Amino acid sequence: MRGRGLLQTAIFILSFTLIYLLHAYIIGCNSFVENCILFNPYIFLLSFVLLVVAVFKILFQMKKFKNQLGFIYLSTLVLKPVLFVILFQSYFFDDLAEIEINKGHFLVPVFLGLACEVYFLSKLLKRME
Repeated sequence: MRGRGLLQTAIFILSFTLIYLLHAYIIGCNSFVENCILFNPYIFLLSFVLLVVAVFKILFQMKKFKNQLGFIYLSTLVLKPVLFVILFQSYFFDDLAEIEINKGHFLVPVFLGLACEVYFLSKLLKRME
């Protein structure tokens, strides 16, 4: 059981890393880590996904919250974009000359995180049955 959780975590990290590198290459980032505008959003969303996974594993073990996991997840669906926009508001609302990419590129890590969360939660909810 513990090995499965570590494997899922490794898969999430690997998928975020590979898609980030591919995405950074496509938009033409010369430095993949320090100067790429997408680095911080990817790190934030990967951290958020790993936090959600850890919290839901803990909540799954508690009988009190076991039947409410779907509703709790809906609240994270609202919380994530709000935090994302607050933390990266300069990317969206400022007209900085240094932002040279389309704002739609920020949706790639959002949807990747969403896919990882939904995959994990669906596996967790299947175990409930």
